Amino acid sequence: MNNVCYAFDIDGVIVDVTERLRVALEVSGGVKNRKFWDTFFDPDLIIRLDKPRPIGIELVRDRARKGCIIVITGRPRRLKDVSMEEFIKFTEVRPKAIFMRSNRDYRPSCIVKVELVEKALRLNYEIIELHDDDEEVLRSIKNTFPNIRLVHHLSNTYVIL
Repeated sequence: MNNVCYAFDIDGVIVDVTERLRVALEVSGGVKNRKFWDTFFDPDLIIRLDKPRPIGIELVRDRARKGCIIVITGRPRRLKDVSMEEFIKFTEVRPKAIFMRSNRDYRPSCIVKVELVEKALRLNYEIIELHDDDEEVLRSIKNTFPNIRLVHHLSNTYVIL
């Protein structure tokens, strides 16, 4: 299996998490601590509060015509079902694979996502482009995999790096 792939994050790329982020910060007192992450990754809040992000969805659909789509997300594995459901519902594209952090992995996304990309590459997914909204993640990917084209998603737009 040698698939030319386009990798997409979910939060901030496919979905607008503004409301979920607001609730999580409110619950945690404005600090990104364990309480924040437990709230932010609450499956009920994901279902209730996430909104589609049109520009990310448009890019998924465009890239799906050119190659396979995989998901590389910082969400914990326990959210696999809700994440796949949400991705398919919003994009109408079924990803070939989803790569997620383990449930008790609280390391920064810039470390976790490099490992998830490495895993995808070991499984022969030829990632030619990666979409993420976290500048630190994109910097780490660029330093480790300079041949992957990076797309930085901002609030209502994106920039190819």
